[in-house]
Amino acid sequence: MSRIVRYEFMGNWLYFWVCCLTIILIPLALLMLINGTVRVEDEMEDPEAFLMAYRAGKVGPG
Repeated sequence: MSRIVRYEFMGNWLYFWVCCLTIILIPLALLMLINGTVRVEDEMEDPEAFLMAYRAGKVGPG
C-alpha cells in the first residue's frame, strides 16, 4: 500500500503567532514549531486518485 505523508502543528497557534510578532521571541517560536509538529502517515490504495479528487474539490480536507 502507498502512503500519504502530511505534517500537522499540534501546538497553540495563537501563542505561536504572538511569539513571532515579538522579535525577541522568534527563536522560541521556531522551537515551538519544530517540537509541536507531528508526522501523520495515511495508507491508501491509490493516493494519486485521492490527490486528483482532492485538487478537483470532490474530497473535503481531513
